[in-house]
Amino acid sequence: LHNECFFREDEPPQNGECYKMLAPEVKSKKAWFFFGDSQMGKYFNALDYPYIITSKKETDDLRCGFLDYVHLPRSEEWVYPQYNQGPAKFGRKNHFCSDVASAGNRRFESDSTEGSNFMELLTVDFASDVEQQTRYTNTTQETATLHVANQLQLRGLTYEDSVCVVNVGLHDQKLCESKSDSHCLVIYVTNVKVYLNLLYNVCGSIIWLSTTPVRDTHNPNYPQRNDRMEIMNEKIREVLAKFDNGYFVDVWETALGNTFVDNAHFTQDFYDNVAGLFSSLM
Repeated sequence: LHNECFFREDEPPQNGECYKMLAPEVKSKKAWFFFGDSQMGKYFNALDYPYIITSKKETDDLRCGFLDYVHLPRSEEWVYPQYNQGPAKFGRKNHFCSDVASAGNRRFESDSTEGSNFMELLTVDFASDVEQQTRYTNTTQETATLHVANQLQLRGLTYEDSVCVVNVGLHDQKLCESKSDSHCLVIYVTNVKVYLNLLYNVCGSIIWLSTTPVRDTHNPNYPQRNDRMEIMNEKIREVLAKFDNGYFVDVWETALGNTFVDNAHFTQDFYDNVAGLFSSLM
């Protein structure tokens, strides 16, 4: 397909098929947004931002500081999720907090005479969840896209100036408990479609990073299953092909060739290599 590539870490980013696919569409765009869980946070932290950073902003509370960070008012009453939504663990008991513990929100900005360039990480750990409800939005996905729209408008930019790098999938499998794999898959794909349609309104380009494998694929203490995730990745590849601004970057095989440090995360080399692709495109 014209909108997908396989990331390989054994070649310089500019020589790879992913760079060649993405560069004509996203090279040197002013606004880069990264949406995801701790995995996306590790990619983001490994970026070598090509501009001189003149200001930065970080959330004070990694798990519960999202709405303070985006300056949006909490909903008056926290509405519990439906059966097909997160949060599933920590965020369900601690309202306006995320299930994921270690991502957080942060923005790095470079001001110059030619205007502002910036990159930003936003914690979104499900395809649909109600962690970050506001007076104007019902889901974290709606809240995040509203924030993106606000940031672009604040700087006199449009969606054409923005690139959105996205993944969800690891935490969504918490919703599979007591459901068949087929039912779980339908929930995930349905939620991703809604999420992508929200992003479509604020992102000039949507780059979906494939969900990565886990180490203990049959451990009952973890909900993730590699065979299921391979199907999830394939379904999202098909969904994304219907978006004229959507691109699928497959990092699955590259991840498998790296060393795990826990059930879901890898040694730093993996994140450095994937981040190198995006650094070269900024």
